[in-house]
Amino acid sequence: MSDAELASGEWQRLPYPPLWALRVMSLPLGLVMALTVFFMWVLLTPRFDMSSSGPGYRFIVAYVSIELAGAFLQMSAHPRRGLSTQTFLGFWPSRLLLYCACLSKATKRNAIAASLLPFLVLAVLPLLIAAVLHISSGWLIFCSCLAAASFGANVVLALPMWWLPSGCVIAGRGFQPYWRLSQET
Repeated sequence: MSDAELASGEWQRLPYPPLWALRVMSLPLGLVMALTVFFMWVLLTPRFDMSSSGPGYRFIVAYVSIELAGAFLQMSAHPRRGLSTQTFLGFWPSRLLLYCACLSKATKRNAIAASLLPFLVLAVLPLLIAAVLHISSGWLIFCSCLAAASFGANVVLALPMWWLPSGCVIAGRGFQPYWRLSQET
């Protein structure tokens, strides 16, 4: 979104907290989401064994894999499934933050999908499949809960978008999203 578009007054700021506050809030939110997903695993799947931990590097590999998979899932909701020149995958070292950004405008539906896909596919989908197949695995449960902890805050970020009018367009300016009614008829 250009300075001229922002100055036109058509764009309204989405009520998101500043990045530092979001990072602080994401820790307890992620913990609540992970505990909720774990509780659902306990309720919906057979007993499982969490005692086989294995080597410590497996946890680091699982975390990095989940973060990368989540970023690629977010990219899949962008134009041309994230393969356009408008989509960027990056790492912000000082914030230890892997991010996916899209410079083009997105529909409300695509913006919500980009926010929720990592949580739904990496945390909820394995739970649903395991519940239907009546299976469980300690490692799968760990990865599902880790994904819920990592992307649980995305659920909260998607909430302000739900109340926007249908047919609106969302664009980012740095880490701050803005919206306006679509000008297409």
